Amino acid sequence: MTKLFRNCLLLSLLLTGCVSNNKEEQATDSTTVENPEEYNLSKTDILEDYILALDSTDIESVGKATAKFKELFDQRSDSIQNDKGVALIMDYIDKVSMYGSRSAFKEDVNYRPLVNVEFDGGKAAVPEDLEQAYEKINKNGFRVREVEGMFDLEANPIYFQENFYPFISSNLEIFLQQQARDNMEGFAADAAISIPFQTLVQRTIWYEDFANKTKGTIAGEKAKKEYDKYFGTLTIGMDNTPAIESQQLAPYFQEAYTYLKDFAPNSETYKKLEPYIALLQEQKIDEAKALLPNLIGRGI
Repeated sequence: MTKLFRNCLLLSLLLTGCVSNNKEEQATDSTTVENPEEYNLSKTDILEDYILALDSTDIESVGKATAKFKELFDQRSDSIQNDKGVALIMDYIDKVSMYGSRSAFKEDVNYRPLVNVEFDGGKAAVPEDLEQAYEKINKNGFRVREVEGMFDLEANPIYFQENFYPFISSNLEIFLQQQARDNMEGFAADAAISIPFQTLVQRTIWYEDFANKTKGTIAGEKAKKEYDKYFGTLTIGMDNTPAIESQQLAPYFQEAYTYLKDFAPNSETYKKLEPYIALLQEQKIDEAKALLPNLIGRGI
């Protein structure tokens, strides 16, 4: 009997050990054999990582980012992924335009002949002594603008047309074409609005409509950001073109609001601004200012 009990005990321990080993093997497998797809980076991820490693103070890094985009993406591939890749390039160009001026401009050189040269004579109008500088700026996606007597970089719409239009969706192409028109016509200079009030209203409504029609897309996200910029400007103006001057509604904005009511009375823009406009026109300036945090997220 004792011998039988001992044999049963040994058998039980042996079975327990086997079960334990199987569990350990399963646990080991679960920690080492995971879904390999989790580690497969998308083309957009690879491009983003590449861009993060670039020097945003060097304008030639934009050319490198563009070359990497063309290496990764195909004109016949998914336009949604292509749009995401181009959006990364767009954001990077904006970043370099802020930090890359030192590598583009020398303090003792007059770059004024390059301002708007793309729309006023093109490369043939570039002076010989500025050809090398222009070539570097142009081939990396920029054009020259002058702000308060200082030379600055701005995204060149022609660069996007030449390098990215074959890759992107029709919606993003339409957005970039509108951006090109805005770029050519201008928007502001020396912290002042430089376009007619009709143009300010028209652009605001265009971006409102386009953002609503393209919700959930890269083009829609970009359009919403532009809309927010124009809506904010239409609401409070700029430092040197304020909507409220000497505690009263400025003439430029009086005309803009009248035009907005006639041009787009059913727009979200007008519906949001209508109570604010009414208070301004009634000279209830402080009450109008109290509405600003809800309209644009801040006061003045």
